[in-house]
Amino acid sequence: MNILLVSTFEGGFQPTTIATAATPLMKEGFNVSVLDTYVDGIIEEKFQGKEIIAISVPLFDAVHAGIEIAKLAARLNPKAHITFFGQHATINATRLAGKYSDSCICGEWEYPLTQLSKHLSGDKQDDLPGILSGEEAMKGNNIHPYMSRDHLDVPSRNILPPLHKYPQKQINRLLGSEQIVGSTEMARGCHHKCLYCSVFAAYDGKVILVDEEIVIQDVRNLVEGGMTHLTFIDADFFNAKYHGIKILRKLHQEFPNLTYDFTTRVDHILENKETLAEMKNLGVKFITSALEFPSKEVLDAVAKDTSIDDITQAIAYLREIDIKLNPTFIMFNPWTSLDDIVTFRSFIENNALNDLVDPIQYETRLYLYKGSPLLHKESIQSLDLTEYEFHYDWKHPDPKMDELYYEMLTPPEEGIFKRCCLKC
Repeated sequence: MNILLVSTFEGGFQPTTIATAATPLMKEGFNVSVLDTYVDGIIEEKFQGKEIIAISVPLFDAVHAGIEIAKLAARLNPKAHITFFGQHATINATRLAGKYSDSCICGEWEYPLTQLSKHLSGDKQDDLPGILSGEEAMKGNNIHPYMSRDHLDVPSRNILPPLHKYPQKQINRLLGSEQIVGSTEMARGCHHKCLYCSVFAAYDGKVILVDEEIVIQDVRNLVEGGMTHLTFIDADFFNAKYHGIKILRKLHQEFPNLTYDFTTRVDHILENKETLAEMKNLGVKFITSALEFPSKEVLDAVAKDTSIDDITQAIAYLREIDIKLNPTFIMFNPWTSLDDIVTFRSFIENNALNDLVDPIQYETRLYLYKGSPLLHKESIQSLDLTEYEFHYDWKHPDPKMDELYYEMLTPPEEGIFKRCCLKC
């Protein structure tokens, strides 16, 4: 059986999601090919002669592009079974299956996609965990996401476009030189339950650790592909307190010149000071942290469980140990005011963040995707909301705030990710 795995966008990085999906399929003897439209564009011949076309939607930004791919695939190859997989496939399964695809994978994708492929190839399976069929979705039914770590394996990087096709402008800026950037993950999901976060929406506080040897072999393969800097794309590096540092020590011993960055919360920065000081010597160059907005009202509204004082302490400590901070924000949200914007500017200057903040962070806006836990909050329900198929547009209670946002908004730029992290 011939299977095509398609990625449209994965934060500007080489698409790990389809690389992880490919490995078990190839081990079962399926003929797997890939298409990353972010790098290679639409190649119509790729869709011909495929029995299964599986479209990766790990991020909200990939959903609409993925739907367009599904429509194209259905036109070019009407006999193919079309399915979606990835984090936002889990969140949007009932909106995707039936209308845009024959099925949708909920939860972890490697094992369900392999079982589905066996089933469609004639090796009928009694059970298809994590697979929502189009028929069931159209009846209004849903299924429980498949969650397991037993199916994880080393991603198949060799079938993807080369790493140099995925330049990362902000990483180059923070490191002061051109880098060949790769990415890997040590865990999926997140223990924390920040209300805006799509990781919470998809995993409900669960964390699935990736085995140490899988991570290390993946990094070896990335280094062979020319990687000079590694981004850990986990929602939070400290989802398991010792998992990350153990891996980092082994990587530094094997690749002493490799540099790193990762994402973590402010409270974890303050809780892991000794570990972070060690990480500086292991090659960690910067840390991304979602600061959201320096306002108690905003931090409480999104259930961040941190304070402005915590944020300023974390910034100061990273500066003390010479690890750069790559802060992200939800600059425009329903709880800020024009006065808060003035305060925000002072916050940036007082904490010497001017040279660190990616300019795109000044125009980020809260995304209300369908499935967001934020939609249960009274302060969100009271807004003027406009419903769309996969999200809601919202209006700020003060129209001047929306006017300011649209004045600041720059045109979309290829490869620029206007979100707080690589998992939303």
